[in-house]
Amino acid sequence: MPTCSVCGAQLENDIRFMNHMMEKHNFRNPTGGTPDRNSRGY
Repeated sequence: MPTCSVCGAQLENDIRFMNHMMEKHNFRNPTGGTPDRNSRGY
C-alpha cells in the first residue's frame, strides 16, 4: 500500500497513488521507472 510522501495519505494501489500525486500535488511520474531528479521535493 503506497503512502504519499507529501501529505501522508495511504492509497490502495499504484494507480490510485499516481492519480493522487498528479491531482493533489501536480506531480508527473516518469514512465521510465527511474525517479526524475527535478521532480523530488514537490
